[in-house]
Amino acid sequence: MDNKHHVRIVGFKVIPYKNKKTGAPEEMKLAQCVVTSRTEDKGEQVVVGELVMPKALHDTPVGEYLAEFELSVGQDLRIGARLSRLHAFNTRASAQASAKAA
Repeated sequence: MDNKHHVRIVGFKVIPYKNKKTGAPEEMKLAQCVVTSRTEDKGEQVVVGELVMPKALHDTPVGEYLAEFELSVGQDLRIGARLSRLHAFNTRASAQASAKAA
């Protein structure tokens, strides 16, 4: 099963909140993405959605990526997908990521 999907991150939304256990202020970062999907009945569709960014990926710049997902089970026992890794899809995103790391 292929768990990599092409996404274009076009912006971010940051939602501040307080940690329930510690009361410390934290932030949830949502990547606003353009995704192209294809189905037999509807053909190709371009849709916009948001991905919850794991804390390890909070410094990711805007760009095109191959996104890797893992299956996860929520508290309500529903199975969903969770973003696990981003791989730069073109040289522009790679150059920005490398420059930011330096």
